Amino acid sequence: MLILLSVLGCYQENLPDYDFVGKVVVPKAAATRLISNGEGGTEEVTDARFIGPVFLGAYSGIDTVSFPYPHPSMGPILDSSVPGNTFPYGGTSVGRFDFACYDILACKVVTGRFTDYNDVLDYFRIIGKPVTDFEGTEIDSSSTFQQQCYYYYHATSDQEMSFIGEKSFTENADGDFEADFTMPHTSYHEGMAMWGFMDAPMIDTTSTINNGTFTTCQETGSHTVTDYNNSTTEGEQVVDALNSPSNSITAGDWVGDGETIVTSVDGELVINLSVQYTGE
Repeated sequence: MLILLSVLGCYQENLPDYDFVGKVVVPKAAATRLISNGEGGTEEVTDARFIGPVFLGAYSGIDTVSFPYPHPSMGPILDSSVPGNTFPYGGTSVGRFDFACYDILACKVVTGRFTDYNDVLDYFRIIGKPVTDFEGTEIDSSSTFQQQCYYYYHATSDQEMSFIGEKSFTENADGDFEADFTMPHTSYHEGMAMWGFMDAPMIDTTSTINNGTFTTCQETGSHTVTDYNNSTTEGEQVVDALNSPSNSITAGDWVGDGETIVTSVDGELVINLSVQYTGE
């Protein structure tokens, strides 16, 4: 019996995709917030934990007319009340939302911002929204926090908790904060623009009910877990943060200056989120 074998080589698509690397820089002001000092007054505090999720994308260009801040160029606008799609060539984020074991923390905890359980507890005390359990009892120890996480996730080690660990942002010599990023499998087009925005957490010293919330996360969405008579919804990130960023950007958020233009696939990129949207 004659058997014919056909050997095929690997098919090369030759797509112009690259893994772009660089740094994103947020000014000190983006990590500085006014909080209650516990004595009836307020104080200004700078802390990397105030840096919300940072969304980064590669775009065809920058639009400096349609919005009061630099914004990626948009495709056709079919409805005057709805912004056009930005059609990013690629994207990534520095930090993502992660459920931190307690119902009250849904959509409020970003990865790469907290080193350990105490770091989380301390942050939410600072912003006037202490972590509490289903009965409303404040969680005041890291061991209680850890026990709840191990129970909730059926885990056996802290390494399984992605919301704690090494922090993404470090303070640079100018007093600003920077973090490394990799934007994988991104189409390269000479002259394209790298742009992004930071969703700042709500922090109000007069009414703390919404403190710690973000506009890029929906608390009512995603996975729901029922444990006896307790039901927990973990929340989910909005799906159009890069395609329709203006839907998520609100007063207090920080956006890119639009000046990072890519003319080569080599070298490190720097994206500066130096423009604050004031809502005007």
